[in-house]
Amino acid sequence: MRFIVVWLLLLLACSGTKQDSGLGEPLRVQNGVFREGILPGVTTDAGAGLTITAVDTASTVLRPGQGEKTLSGRAAVGTVAIGIALGGAGTGWWLLPVDGPDPLNAGELGWNAILEIARNVLPGPNELRIVPIDATGKAGQQRALPVCIPRIVPDNLNACDPVANAPPAAIVSLTWDTAVDLDLVVVGPDGTVVDAKHPQGKTSADAGADAGAYPSIDRDSNGACALDLVNQEDLVFATAPSGTFLVYANLFSACGNAPVHFRLGVAYRTRGADGAYALTETVVKSGTLVALDANGGARLGTFVTSLAFP
Repeated sequence: MRFIVVWLLLLLACSGTKQDSGLGEPLRVQNGVFREGILPGVTTDAGAGLTITAVDTASTVLRPGQGEKTLSGRAAVGTVAIGIALGGAGTGWWLLPVDGPDPLNAGELGWNAILEIARNVLPGPNELRIVPIDATGKAGQQRALPVCIPRIVPDNLNACDPVANAPPAAIVSLTWDTAVDLDLVVVGPDGTVVDAKHPQGKTSADAGADAGAYPSIDRDSNGACALDLVNQEDLVFATAPSGTFLVYANLFSACGNAPVHFRLGVAYRTRGADGAYALTETVVKSGTLVALDANGGARLGTFVTSLAFP
């Protein structure tokens, strides 16, 4: 089988189809070979030779920046490799060899793909398309798996169904351009501090507020300089907030990479006449921090803006 797959890869490499690394693609497949161009095979349900007989995954949600998303399945006897593409996204597709035959399923060929989703992939409903390929390089019938790509901010899958799925009432997002441990810090009307190191809220000694009632922060991006390169933290208000919130950008650690330029955006939930929900950004601030601003959490950080909610 390995000889056949190597031969197939050489056949495709000489077929005149351009080949590159695929590192800039919205979808990447570990141990796969990237091929530029349209995924081969037919999309009709009519007899088209080899077929993908099974597709399995724990979830059909593909989150921006997600790594090691497992997709597996089986293909008809005669398949030596499969092609995988994200519909309407990117410039090509991925070629991956199949595993051995499955004796419990009439000798069908198993396959296993580890997917990586780019951070800048476009949100919304989409589909993964998988196609079997035989030893001559001929592709069979494509099989589509509907998937949802949400926004990078927690949007309750609103990007995929804006009528049925209402996003949070408001989201405060801090993004930045350098691999540093930068924290979004928000102080509530009663003194409760919410930051990436205390995502559910840290109540000041004289406030006595219920921290559980506060909004939460979704991630500690690049926390302790363990770089995830998401470079974004979001404070999520599940319900409509009230009062004035003070917003800071705190350089917890420069990680040897400062200066850093940051941007603060605030998105509010809206609903159109057609019943569709949306997130609409209305406030934007920006600034720059240098290595000397790093404080290890000893201070709130650099004041950015105050947000007054009705």
